[in-house]
Amino acid sequence: MVAAVRRATEELLEEVGYEGLVLTEVAARAEVNKTTVYRRWPTKVDLVTDLFLSRTAEQDTGRDTGSLVGDLSALLEDIADNVNSPAARAVLSVAIGGVLDDEARAARAAFWAERFHRGAAIVDRAIARGELPPGADARLLLEDACSPVYFRVLLTGEMPTRADIELFARRAAERAGEPSGPGDQ
Repeated sequence: MVAAVRRATEELLEEVGYEGLVLTEVAARAEVNKTTVYRRWPTKVDLVTDLFLSRTAEQDTGRDTGSLVGDLSALLEDIADNVNSPAARAVLSVAIGGVLDDEARAARAAFWAERFHRGAAIVDRAIARGELPPGADARLLLEDACSPVYFRVLLTGEMPTRADIELFARRAAERAGEPSGPGDQ
């Protein structure tokens, strides 16, 4: 039932966008009773947040390629594929537009908290391998690596190539290992 509802949600997001998404239509598409949907996901924000958190969980940031650049490249490929989907674009266009109520802002915060939590494993492995200094800022590294992907896909409409992704990962890894200011040298 959950998989059917998530699949229906994604299909409808692609067809009608976030603003046009209606829970009763999701229930009908998933061939479940609308009370089943409302019981688990009382609002559209709850349902869409669940969809994207489940997609994030499916992305295996646990893959250990043996290097920070390799791990970041794998993560960036997953992000590019995810963000390039019409459903993700529909939701992100609303988030970028900034017209969010308190519930939507809380959902956005929960999504990013989970994303950064999962991505921190990459930094932990790099520290253990000696590629990064102890105490390296996982969030800052992940923001640095991921930003070009989001920029390309969402703002310019271009899909980064494999070479682009490797370049973004390599640059972020290099910057993460550099001292951040005069007092750090």
